[in-house]
Amino acid sequence: MTVTVDVPPAPVPTATLLVSPSAIDQGQSATLSWSTTDATSCTASGGWSGSKATGGTQTVSPGATTTYTLSCNGDGGSANDSVTVTVNQPPVATEPTVSLSASPSRVRRGNAITLNWSSSDATSCTASGDWSGSKTTSGSQSIVINDAVSFTLSCSNDAGSVSDTVSYQTWGRRWL
Repeated sequence: MTVTVDVPPAPVPTATLLVSPSAIDQGQSATLSWSTTDATSCTASGGWSGSKATGGTQTVSPGATTTYTLSCNGDGGSANDSVTVTVNQPPVATEPTVSLSASPSRVRRGNAITLNWSSSDATSCTASGDWSGSKTTSGSQSIVINDAVSFTLSCSNDAGSVSDTVSYQTWGRRWL
């Protein structure tokens, strides 16, 4: 007589890999956490490597967007899971722009002109020439003039510096 015993197949392992947070700024860290069922061993690949326990956590600090993979084996087969940590790169600084104008275009000695300026992407502005000091990144200022004058506004940020200049020349004896 032959007795047949049905042995159920070994369960297929599962692997779950999670990351928190999934997006970080450059220089920050994320935490990988994983769990398995019916696995006897696990191996990491991608942004990490080596043998891993069948459950655990690990802190990672990738310098660029990186995918992490966990592959686990058990008596019933294998399983794997992957996650990606997105690394936000710092913004590229844009060079500033500046525009300086004056009105009216002609003025008698002893009268005022109005300087108008605006800039984009600037963090600071400085006046030089026949005016001086720190200036807001946009604005206007009235100035009485009595001679040939030149006004320069320089605006800067981390990416560089730009300047714009407005000059008034003498026009005969009465005009600048």
